[in-house]
Amino acid sequence: MNFKYGKEAFERIRRNYDQYGEAEWERLDKTPKDKVQFFIHNHYLHQYIKSGDKVLEIGPGPGRFTIELAKLGAKIYEIDISEVQLKLNEEKLKSFGFEDSVIWRKIMDVADLSELSDNEFDAVVCYGGPISYVFDKAPHAISEMLRVTKSKGYVLISVMSLLGTCQFFLESILRIATEHGTEHIDDLIKYGNVVGKLVGPESPDQICHMFTWSELKEILNQFNCEIVVTSAANYLSNAREEVLERFYADPVLWKKFLHWELELCNQVGVIDAGTHMLTVIKKL
Repeated sequence: MNFKYGKEAFERIRRNYDQYGEAEWERLDKTPKDKVQFFIHNHYLHQYIKSGDKVLEIGPGPGRFTIELAKLGAKIYEIDISEVQLKLNEEKLKSFGFEDSVIWRKIMDVADLSELSDNEFDAVVCYGGPISYVFDKAPHAISEMLRVTKSKGYVLISVMSLLGTCQFFLESILRIATEHGTEHIDDLIKYGNVVGKLVGPESPDQICHMFTWSELKEILNQFNCEIVVTSAANYLSNAREEVLERFYADPVLWKKFLHWELELCNQVGVIDAGTHMLTVIKKL
């Protein structure tokens, strides 16, 4: 099952994020595993965003990373496909006292940045998987992000990872295979596309593409850019939840765990092993 991105997919994804509402704010803080994902993503913001940078944030949702960008002193320009999420973003930024850091918010599709000028931003941050939602338009979306970035500027991207997600949701894969047939999993592994309910009957009707690192790297190599760093997000914390809870309960061990996680996640053999993968590219 190969899948093309178009108006129908756009509307379906937009509806999903409108329906998520406040739940999207909780997504990176609900469990220790969620906190690890936030920690890894935030680490790279601190590495590549500096005070005064003009930053385009794509798919900011309710603003977990917007707040971090504001703390770093960035001037933030936001685009999202969900008006609900942008309104939540404004509410959260106001409540945390960082609304002055946001210059504007606009409804816009990552696959169509034609409204934005060439070389307009010092950096682009596209966290949480917007590139995973545009399927065959992913190369075009990445080329657009590079187009609007200044020379020597950075583009920070995270996408859903096929291998780590399949491992983490193995129970769901068993359920789908037994209830709906193994051909659904054959298609998932062959194409990396999720169109339906991967997690469970109560989950949103998901639609996204999950990448392998070799696939994403092949796309990035088409462009005049340097791959600066690549990391899984996350690896160790994909393990047993009860063990992770024990680490989290001990502040000293938790701090050490985060250090270990960060070190291991950017090893070549681990990049595919998280539920997400993160890469930083530099425009040449």
